[in-house]
Amino acid sequence: MFSKLKNIITQNFVLTLALIITIIVYSKFLFFGHISWDDPEMVFKNKFVKGFDLKGLFTDHFVGNYIPITMLTHAIAWLFFENNDGGHHLVNILFHLINGILVYRLGKRLFKNDLVSNLGAVLFLLHPMQIESVGWISELKNVLSTTFYLAGTLSYLNYITILKKKDYILCLLFFILGCLSKPSVVIFPLALICLDILINKKVSAKFVLNKIPFLLLAILFGIINIKTQTADLFINHSHEFPIYQRIGFAGFALLKYLVLFLFPLNLSVIYPYPETNISVFIIGFCIIISLLVLTFLFIKQKKYTALSVLLFIIVNLILVLQFLPFGEVLYADRYLYIPIIGFAWLLALLLSKLKIQTSALSFIFIVLFSVFSFARSNAWKTALSLYEDIDKKYPNQFIVLNSAGVENMFLNNDTKALDYLNKAVTVAPRNYKGFYNRGLLYLKNNKPEEAIKSFNQALDLYQYSKAYVGRAAAYYMLQDFPKAINDANYVLKTEENNTRAHFVLGNCYNDLNRLQDAINEYNKCIELDKDEADFYFKRGIVNGKKQDFNACTSDMDVCLKLNPEHYEAYYWRGVAKVNLKQNACDDFKIAAQKNYQPAIAAFNKFCR
Repeated sequence: MFSKLKNIITQNFVLTLALIITIIVYSKFLFFGHISWDDPEMVFKNKFVKGFDLKGLFTDHFVGNYIPITMLTHAIAWLFFENNDGGHHLVNILFHLINGILVYRLGKRLFKNDLVSNLGAVLFLLHPMQIESVGWISELKNVLSTTFYLAGTLSYLNYITILKKKDYILCLLFFILGCLSKPSVVIFPLALICLDILINKKVSAKFVLNKIPFLLLAILFGIINIKTQTADLFINHSHEFPIYQRIGFAGFALLKYLVLFLFPLNLSVIYPYPETNISVFIIGFCIIISLLVLTFLFIKQKKYTALSVLLFIIVNLILVLQFLPFGEVLYADRYLYIPIIGFAWLLALLLSKLKIQTSALSFIFIVLFSVFSFARSNAWKTALSLYEDIDKKYPNQFIVLNSAGVENMFLNNDTKALDYLNKAVTVAPRNYKGFYNRGLLYLKNNKPEEAIKSFNQALDLYQYSKAYVGRAAAYYMLQDFPKAINDANYVLKTEENNTRAHFVLGNCYNDLNRLQDAINEYNKCIELDKDEADFYFKRGIVNGKKQDFNACTSDMDVCLKLNPEHYEAYYWRGVAKVNLKQNACDDFKIAAQKNYQPAIAAFNKFCR
């Protein structure tokens, strides 16, 4: 067994070394946290993932994507790791390592060239642009879908080699699983056509025939994706430029991908749209024209290997060139996760003409890119370090300022949070989210008048339901119950399961002494989210007002189980115990030690 393993390592020494170095580079992610972009919605606050709700995972869509296989994988990871960030990072790393092996095998099959297969795997595994896909927990959809994409490609190569129907069916199955992991896999049949050109050394319409089932499925999944992107407001109409400008931007993005692949310096999660000046469009159109000319020359000169790899890159980038605008960026590192394979193959094909020793060249790239990647990964240590890294490279970007403001608010750095959010609304006065988040910050700091002003500014720009709920909470804080109830009910007309709106109503009814109405609202909150401690706490208080002290105690028990640091709950549980003729001193003491004044008075009264 050991001799067999030794032979495998010896025969695949470069790959083995690259895998080991990849593990070392990415090991630090096992000690990193998650970030506030998408990770909470996808995993850490996702009730379907945490509750392993198969129906929800397969019927709902998440952050603009219908990706049930990815969400199922997140749910399985949650079973093992729960909220341990390192465990979820480990899942991404493992799939990335598997993908590196598959890229190596694919290069071997297609090129029969050690340099191409080795360099393809090395650059795929260790290029610093890959850090974003592997280090971002939410990008599991990228690394997982690539596993199915590459496995499907290898199955297709088996099929066209020995023409066994099972390989074709297996390829089709991997394609479906890939599309259910990330919608952009719909380009897979076009990528297979690129490989047909490489293998058959010609361009032929016949290559489309066995792709028809794939193309029909691609259309279906494409329609689903457009609907979910639209539903979750990911289609960005602010970037809906005229078609000639989109073509110019697409060419410019292609150039940037090439430059960043060759010189991966100053990498960022955010690459903002460039100023729409004439030079950008001239460069972009020149790149598009150059690619068309290059394609024509490759066909005319029958350089089908270079042609197929070039087309493979373009096909795998076509959906992210912003012809259909989405998101906030023109190009991104994560979009190059699969296309980087084609760039690596092209580079290796060029270098192979230099007659340099394969192992020596591969070793140079391993050392060079592992150093770059190790350094780049430091930016991902925390969400705040990531946002600050972006802000240094591209200052005054709304999405970064807004996110840094929210992250600082979450960390209770409220002065810094306000500074970021004030900058955010200054640089993007037409973006409602900055005003909304500033309203939340004012609400957190007990400044309801300022909060209402910010929420109104958000609502003047967009009828955002969360801003209505925030304003309702601010009105409640001011004891303006009619306005608070009006805003909450306005939201519930269209979003009957809006938990926060029900909670505001419950609080209003509680203060108005409409106790049964309050209980009904808190019951609805708990039905919708059974893991929020405050819902049980508030219901417990109302049960106490109704003299149902057993129910009050039970609610406080659940509240403290969910949040052991909810010290007011210890006090109210003590009050209920006093009325039940039970010993309440331990509860009063815990709350009193946190300087909760009613608890201090109760402890002095009942426990001395």
